[in-house]
Amino acid sequence: LLSLFLIIGLGIDYDGTHSAQTDMSVAYSLEEYVAAVVAGVGRVCDRKGVQHPVICSESGRAVVSHHSVLIFEAFSATAPASNMMDPATAYLLDELTDDCRSDYRNLMVSAVRGDFDTYGLYADQLKRHCAEQFKEGVLGLEHLAAVDGLCEIVARGMGAAEGPRRYHINLSVFTSLPDMWAIEQLFPIIPIQRLQERPAVDGVLSDLTCDSDGKVDQFIGGRSSLPLHELPTHGTRGYYLGMFLGGAYQEALGGLHNLFGGPSVVRVSQSDGPHCERGFMVWSREDKSISCSKSSHGVQVEVWFGQVLQVWD
Repeated sequence: LLSLFLIIGLGIDYDGTHSAQTDMSVAYSLEEYVAAVVAGVGRVCDRKGVQHPVICSESGRAVVSHHSVLIFEAFSATAPASNMMDPATAYLLDELTDDCRSDYRNLMVSAVRGDFDTYGLYADQLKRHCAEQFKEGVLGLEHLAAVDGLCEIVARGMGAAEGPRRYHINLSVFTSLPDMWAIEQLFPIIPIQRLQERPAVDGVLSDLTCDSDGKVDQFIGGRSSLPLHELPTHGTRGYYLGMFLGGAYQEALGGLHNLFGGPSVVRVSQSDGPHCERGFMVWSREDKSISCSKSSHGVQVEVWFGQVLQVWD
């Protein structure tokens, strides 16, 4: 009995386009993949008079990618942009050096004239001069923040679009999404609650690590922001998102980063073992509990900080 091991792995349609125009998708179905491989091997074997082998394919990523969903909480977000300058910002701008105040005046004159290109040049020059004086100890961090706030207010007043808001997530990108950080792999990310409400905010995701690379600002479809909802008010339940198709390698490669532990895990598996007859077994690594649900059509699991709250048909 001959065996043939193929390293032509089966691809995954991460972005849902079923297209060969992007590295995040594939333009063939499972049936087309199998037909092409088997037919090709069969033709070569027939031509050479060789017995047809048992074909083994290296398709581990495609087999296991769908088995895992990473659920994480967005617990805070930057405030919506204001179009008014607060008194504290105006006071800090008055403390700028003569060079910076000259750039500030030129910036405002360009804004009044509606000359956006010239405004941009003076805005960049003002920020650069302030950064240099910050390094010299002349200006403080609060002055840099005031200048950034001023430039954003003026730009919006001239018609510039508001940038995406930053959502802070209880997650380490290095630990849970290493392929996204290392090789710019994209995974589908969507809110998993409030699905009856249309998202009204464009946001990017920022994790809790100390490095500025711990962020997600590239999404499926070539987007640089993700449609999200306003966070719930204080004292209500959190806002959860899900990352899909990450079942291959992410948990194994992630390890530990800083003081973060591994994510809590809830496993749902079909089982005929001693704990559950002809049903589904739900196991939480955190509390070592086992719950069962006899069902012929599936099971849903609600996760709260790694604990199984409820299992229902």
